Formats: sequence, C-alpha cells, structure tokens
Amino acid sequence: MKIYWILFFIIFFIHLFPLFHVKREKVKLIISFLLIFLYASLRANGFDYDIYEQTFYDVKKFYFSNYIFESRMEKGYLLLNFIMPSFRFFLIFLSAFTCFTYYYLFLKYIPSRYYWLGFVLLAISGHNMLIFQISGLRNAVAINILTLSIPLIVHRKIKTYIALTLLAYFFHNSAIFYMPIAYFLATPSKFKKKNLIIWTTLILFIMITSSTFLIGLSSTFIDQYFIKYSSYIEGASDKIYERSYLMYIFVSTTLVMIFSMLRRVNLTNTENVILKLVLFFLFSLLLGNLNFRMSQYFAPYLIISCFVFINKAKSLKLKYSYLAIISVFLLYSFFFVFMGNPIVSSFEYNSILE
Repeated sequence: MKIYWILFFIIFFIHLFPLFHVKREKVKLIISFLLIFLYASLRANGFDYDIYEQTFYDVKKFYFSNYIFESRMEKGYLLLNFIMPSFRFFLIFLSAFTCFTYYYLFLKYIPSRYYWLGFVLLAISGHNMLIFQISGLRNAVAINILTLSIPLIVHRKIKTYIALTLLAYFFHNSAIFYMPIAYFLATPSKFKKKNLIIWTTLILFIMITSSTFLIGLSSTFIDQYFIKYSSYIEGASDKIYERSYLMYIFVSTTLVMIFSMLRRVNLTNTENVILKLVLFFLFSLLLGNLNFRMSQYFAPYLIISCFVFINKAKSLKLKYSYLAIISVFLLYSFFFVFMGNPIVSSFEYNSILE
C-alpha cells in the first residue's frame, strides 16, 4: 500500500495551496486524476486481478462456444471483454471510466478550495471506493453508472435512468437492487415528517432484529430470484454479521445530524438527493455481510455529504462534528477493519513498469 499513500500525498500537496482561480484549480484536478489513472491502469496485480485476467482470455477463446452461457459473470461485462483488443487496454478503459466518474464528482459537488479535503476523504475511503473499484471491475462499472446518474435523479429523467439501470445490470446484477431505490426514495423533494418516521422505524427494526432472522429472510428471496448471490448467504453467520455498539453509535449519531439538515435547512434539490443517498449507506452498515455491495454503491455520497454540511450547516458545531465523525469512521474502517485483514495488510502494489 506504500504506492497508494505516496500517490495521495503528492495529490494532497498539489491541492494544499489553493490558487483561487477556477481554470487553474481545474487543471490541478485533471493532473490529480491523471496520476490516479496511471496508478490504476499500470497495475500488474490486484485482489481479483488474476481472476479477471483469466476471464478475459477465456472469453477471447470461447466467446462463440458454450462459455458465455456457463459463466456466472454478466453478459455485458463478457461482451466488453470480447471487444477489447488486450487485457491491458481493458484495464486502461475501465480505469479511465472510474477516474472520470470521480473527476465529475469533485468538479460538480466539491468547492475547489476543498479539493485537498476531498482527496483526503477519498484516500481513506479506498476500501469502499478506489481500491474496491480497481479490484471489482464489474461492480465498478455499475457503481460509476449510478454515480453519473445523480442529475437524472434530481431532474426525474426516468426513461434515461431506466436505460442506464439496465446497462448497469448487464455489468453487475446488483444494480437492479440499488438504482431503483435510489431513484424512487432519494427524491429531490423536501424531507417530510412521514419520511423521518419511516426511516427511523426501519433503522430501529434492523437494529433490534436478530441476524438469524435477517439471514433466513434474505436466503428465501435470494435463492428464489438471485441464486448467484446465494454464496453470500451461505457465508453469513452470527459471528460474521456481528454488529458492535460502536457501529450503533456511529449510525445513530450520523442519522440525527442528517435528519436535522434535511428537516431544518433549506437545501437544494441536489443536496436533498445526496443526503438521502447517504441514508442508504448507513442502512447498509447495519446489514453487515448481507448488504450485497450496498456500501460500495452509496459510499461516494458519504464523502460528498461532508461538503453539503460545510456549505449549508448553520451551526459550526454541527458542521465540524459531522466532518469529525465521518473522518473517524473512515479512518477506523480503513486502518483497523480493512487493513486488519492479513491478505490486505500484506498486499504490495506492482506495476508493469517494474
């Protein structure tokens, strides 16, 4: 992970001293994501690298045979493998797509004077964002499509959104869970009292419900409609699914802050959508091993929500408390949970230039 931290240290230094000039800040932003693009596209290893590389060559060899029907991977992803001239070009293409998505997020939702903070938060969110996406290639495409679809949610462009949902589905089937609920529940309208009651009831229900019951409930649905994800259910247990008091405290505290913003502050349509999308991320934490990539789909909005608070929170105490609790959560999740995994902690980045 040394290269990863060196990369973000360089980017942080680039943005440490704002130029207060829109065009110059945009150039710095482009340079920053070009560096991330090089890091992602020139890699020679990764957590799922070997599997995806072997899949690429199998698709090239067996695409017009029975392989396409036997593979558990989505047809859109397999087709993209087939039309790419080489596995390296394939990685370059997907890395460029991910970097463009993050560039779009920064440019549209983060004030230029806070780019440095945005990259700090991006760095310590790697397990749910950058590191995850350059490892889980199929999922990355679907997540990026959802991220780029925020304006469609805000402006209620349902036909285009449905088309993109179907496109995302053919790269990772999990998109069919999350893109519809993002559109219909994360609306740009004002957060009403009934919404508060519904969300509070739902969160409390999940908090007090036993993991055994949730696993059984999920198993019935998954086995009937999404058999390929049954392995997630099989791997779930009370030990894996364990929810700590620290998690309860974080979720509860963050929810109170977000509810306060949604109810008491005059937010724009886009800001309403972003904060509502964060609610799904918090909900996913309580689902543990049963969230089926939900955390990764909604992790980008946790970062963006910090800048909604910075821009709109009337109380300095609320503004900095929210930023502090999100930062502590991300640091703990990255360094103690993610890096605590022996496989992750022993990982060393390799480049094709070595």
